[in-house]
Amino acid sequence: MNLIIIGCEYSGKSTLAKNLMAWGKKRDINYHLDDHFTIPDSSLPKEDRDIMLTLSPRFKERFQRFQAVYHVRIMNLYRDSLEVGFYSEDTIYGPLYYGYDSRALGIRHGRELEKELPSDTILVLLTASLEVITKRMAADPHEYQVIKKEDIPLLLEKFNEEFRASAIHAKIQIDTTDLSPEQVLEEFLKQARARYLASEDLLRIMMNE
Repeated sequence: MNLIIIGCEYSGKSTLAKNLMAWGKKRDINYHLDDHFTIPDSSLPKEDRDIMLTLSPRFKERFQRFQAVYHVRIMNLYRDSLEVGFYSEDTIYGPLYYGYDSRALGIRHGRELEKELPSDTILVLLTASLEVITKRMAADPHEYQVIKKEDIPLLLEKFNEEFRASAIHAKIQIDTTDLSPEQVLEEFLKQARARYLASEDLLRIMMNE
């Protein structure tokens, strides 16, 4: 099962990914998880993240482009992969916060990368209301927060546009505004089972329920 989860910061992407990892381990679905596409790369030590913030837009763009292409390869190597943010996030955050616009630079990105993704890839968009995003941001601010409060309406619109423009056939959209993390997971599984999961994935789940 290959998944890409996108959405504005504080929409619940990392929480859904964490819950999917725990759910999958009980059902012979062992995701290769990558949740480090936001600058600075959250998988790096603090000192390296601080250095990453000082890089020029050109270096940031190149780093992001290289890791996007690399993780397309990862998705084709692993039976189960889970990519959080990925190239869609960079397409939106690049011009707003990182100082570059990959599309304006003519960089091979987005729709071109999608041509090489596994055929069973499911794109998941998480959304939430402006009020809820703002509330989550105030209650539990990220150490290296990217987004700005005043940009939230624009970001919600941009992620929706990116979701609609994607050439990935299998798409699931979930509004997390009034849902608990457990309910978000349940809603994803409900939609995925009904519409997109391959027979071998359904069999693995059934055998381990």
